[in-house]
Amino acid sequence: GSYGVCLEDDFHGSRLPLLKRGMVYVVAHVRGGGEMGRQWYEEPTGAKYLCKKNTFFDFIDVAKWLVDDTKITTSEQLAIEGASA
Repeated sequence: GSYGVCLEDDFHGSRLPLLKRGMVYVVAHVRGGGEMGRQWYEEPTGAKYLCKKNTFFDFIDVAKWLVDDTKITTSEQLAIEGASA
């Protein structure tokens, strides 16, 4: 999460119809939240500056892991959503 907000895993009943149809729902916690503290975020090699692009690489790596390593889905069936502050 942005602005130092850490997002916890949670359950939403609104996802049940998708799960009952066999869909798999995954939350990828990519870099940028408050997990590493404000100092890490502000450092020249931290998330704010040189490492921002790594959030996209992390997102791609999760998708590859779901397709190639775990075989949970295929690239044709994978749907993703991302957001930025």
